[in-house]
Amino acid sequence: MFNTKNPKTATLPEASITSPRPKPRVTTNNTQRLSATSSQEKTTISQGYFIKGEISGTDDISVFGKVDGTILLKENILTIEKLSDVKASIEAKVVNIIGRVVGNINANEKIIIHEGGSVTGDMDAPKVILKDGSYFKGSVSMTENKKIEPTTTKEESKTQTNKLV
Repeated sequence: MFNTKNPKTATLPEASITSPRPKPRVTTNNTQRLSATSSQEKTTISQGYFIKGEISGTDDISVFGKVDGTILLKENILTIEKLSDVKASIEAKVVNIIGRVVGNINANEKIIIHEGGSVTGDMDAPKVILKDGSYFKGSVSMTENKKIEPTTTKEESKTQTNKLV
């Protein structure tokens, strides 16, 4: 009448206990291109980092750490943040300086030295802005942004000259 045998417990297979894995996100090249053009990415070099060498790329960069070398961001914005230390030759679209820079700076649009910012070196840009409380030692050259004209061959220039005569 009474079942004296040990009751059988149902055991679930291990696969059903584990949670399901999320499905990988699939993107197409078109989606990646749209997101790249719609929002500008920004790279940060943190305070605890020291980079020696050349930095180049297509994103805006904020430097909180130390850099020694060359920074090339011809179409992007470079921001040297407070307490950062940069010893580099710099080329960028816009350069914002709140920290310390030793080296020459070339900007396609403008260079801004903010309060507490320090630059020792030569600066070349169409606009150079020195805010109250900033420090600068070097020379400034305010040249207009030069547009690169298509190059012509000698034969093309002879043809153009003949047309004018």
